[in-house]
Amino acid sequence: MILNKKILAAAFALILAGPAGAAGRPRVVATFSLLGDWVRAVGGSDVDLNVLVGPGGDSHTYEPSPSDGRALAEADIVVEIGLGFEPWMDRLMIASGGRARQVRVTEGMPLRDAEGRRLAGAPGRGVNVDPHVWGDPTNTASAVEAIRAALCAADPSHSEDYGRRARAYQAELASLDGWIRDRVASVPADRRVLVTTHDTLGYWADRYGFRVVDTVFSTAGAESADPSASQLARLSDDIRARGVPAVFIENVTNPAVSRAVAKAAGVRTAPPLFTDALGPKGSPGETYLEMMRYNAQVIAEALK
Repeated sequence: MILNKKILAAAFALILAGPAGAAGRPRVVATFSLLGDWVRAVGGSDVDLNVLVGPGGDSHTYEPSPSDGRALAEADIVVEIGLGFEPWMDRLMIASGGRARQVRVTEGMPLRDAEGRRLAGAPGRGVNVDPHVWGDPTNTASAVEAIRAALCAADPSHSEDYGRRARAYQAELASLDGWIRDRVASVPADRRVLVTTHDTLGYWADRYGFRVVDTVFSTAGAESADPSASQLARLSDDIRARGVPAVFIENVTNPAVSRAVAKAAGVRTAPPLFTDALGPKGSPGETYLEMMRYNAQVIAEALK
């Protein structure tokens, strides 16, 4: 009987504690792989992390699963980009009934609209904002600070650890920024032009003195549509006229159309860049720091 009472008491304690991952650690949900990487860098083993869209996944077209809703229902903190990058997120959050603190890491960042114009302040209603802020490591440093603040608020007992890790990672970001500048310095000014699958490199281009002159999907007028033959012909002609050395493909998109454009234009297709998602384990895009170095290397080699 004594043993039974002990078993019952232990079971009751587990019920009160909630899911196993909750024991003393904040439950954090990151919407996609890059954010998960930043949360890991700051939170370490002190957080219980769930990443919804994993490496190689396209957050624009992702279809949430029931387990994603359960993760949000149990979360203490949800980390997201916002700005329409995760178009399914608001509906999923409401459907989950979750009460987590939502941290949109882009709040307060210097933003650009879809045409590449810098916005003076918070985007107005109906403004189409470019959400790919991580192309600029200084924006990533700002996101890391937002993550640190949220973790400290949820788990004050580990504030010093979160702060120490955040500062160390921000120092790595500053080093990364300098490394990229040095790596692309050899690319001549007239060759600092980028043609990509869709407009993911605007912040990167602004930071390092490049121009995104065209994208394959913008030619079609919609990211979900394949360009027609006449549209591809116009894009190929434009690439030749501009003297663009290479077309860049991305890890989250089908490369077939971009390769066809490059072939028609008579230019090379560069190795795939890691843009909207990290790469799988063991790839050169396994972490944000690795993917940024890899991308800079590929761009510099293709355009020199």
